[in-house]
Amino acid sequence: MRRRGSLLIGEAIRRYESEIVRHIQALIRIRSVAAAGLPGKPYGEGIAGALQYMLDLGASMGFRTANADGYAGHVEYGEGDELVGVLVHLDTVPEGDGWSYDPLGAEIHGGRIYGRGASDDKGPAVVALYALKAIKDLGISLHKRIRIIFGTNEENGMTDMDHYFAKEPVPDYAFTPDAAYPIIHAEKGYYVIRLSRPRKQGGSPRTVLEMTGGVAPNVVPDRCRAIIDAAEAEAGELERILLLSRENPHIEAVLAEAGRLELTATGKSGHGSYPPSGINAISHMAEFLHSIGGIVPEDEFVAFIRSAIGFEAFGESLGLACSDPTHGRLTVNLAQIHLDGETAEAILNVRYPVTEDGDALFAKLRRKAADHGAEAEVTAYMEPLFVPPDHALIRKLSRAYEAVTGEKAELLSIGGGTYARKLQNRGVAFGAGFRGTDTKAHQPDEFVNIEDMMLHGVICTQAIYELARTDE
Repeated sequence: MRRRGSLLIGEAIRRYESEIVRHIQALIRIRSVAAAGLPGKPYGEGIAGALQYMLDLGASMGFRTANADGYAGHVEYGEGDELVGVLVHLDTVPEGDGWSYDPLGAEIHGGRIYGRGASDDKGPAVVALYALKAIKDLGISLHKRIRIIFGTNEENGMTDMDHYFAKEPVPDYAFTPDAAYPIIHAEKGYYVIRLSRPRKQGGSPRTVLEMTGGVAPNVVPDRCRAIIDAAEAEAGELERILLLSRENPHIEAVLAEAGRLELTATGKSGHGSYPPSGINAISHMAEFLHSIGGIVPEDEFVAFIRSAIGFEAFGESLGLACSDPTHGRLTVNLAQIHLDGETAEAILNVRYPVTEDGDALFAKLRRKAADHGAEAEVTAYMEPLFVPPDHALIRKLSRAYEAVTGEKAELLSIGGGTYARKLQNRGVAFGAGFRGTDTKAHQPDEFVNIEDMMLHGVICTQAIYELARTDE
């Protein structure tokens, strides 16, 4: 990507680079993973702390601020009836394992800030606030109000925006820097589905006692653990299981006390919007349990998960496979699993093209589950997003992007879900990432490249200016 040499409004943000870096680091160091709610802190202490940090920072810059009961908040600048919004989120997925650096340390190495939330979405949150500061400090006269809206539940259902927009107006024009450039004008439909069935009591003493894996619906699971009752297994059978585990790079088996065999499957985390970005540890565990089925009878629910999903990412065996040449393929992320003495359940994240009927797809999945004695329940759902290419918002954002980069602002479709879905077709995802750079969102060693983030800052500032100016 080339930067144009013209003097743009957006370039004003570059003077704040050292401050931006410092505040990104400080924000990363506030752990903001969803936790049990408290009075005035619906998603827990850490998320509340991150929200207050950004509102305090905005107040110190002279902006008006508001806190919507701890669900979200905003800083505001300007006057007028029309409202421009930039939506960012301060919550993150859990850190997970396998980091090279402290995931809450915000260390800088090679021009990158490492930490959970660095790119998704704490870095862009700080930049958005400084983009507004850059416009304010230039003294530009604008006839629209501009809000930077800080969400706190983007990773777990976006209930924060439901609460916020029940109290506050939806912006007339908005974007969320929570994806990639150029412009994301379409997002796939989104289901989180719980599959469950009761477990039979009694039966073979050689059985899977417990099984657990995964951290969140939108993360490819990198670890899965199972405990097997092996008290009555013969020595040769145990040695066979241990030998098979040693031959499998994804499985570790340990014979514990009380005749229990502990199995651990390891994979690689990735973003649930595109399951092939990771290596699914639950799938590897299910396959290994199948391989030792002659010694430890296979659990019926795990056998169903293996046969209906296994290592597939596109819903083939579930009967859901579909695609659109513009908006891509349906994807299925086998995200979480839990077995105990009474129940077995798995969490799936299904994302489907905007041209498909979500109700019909879920009906197929429900029938498939029923055929195997399981129930399917929707725990979260978001309709697809589509903003037409000729929308005024698209024209204004294109103008900003092309002015800064000199490149054509292509329109893209993604499987990820952003706050744009909550904007009644008045908003899209715009930045903050650049194609060709994997910042490892939802993975170990997530980072934000400082140089790229400042280029995003120029585009973001220019975009706010374009949306808030009075002329078309």
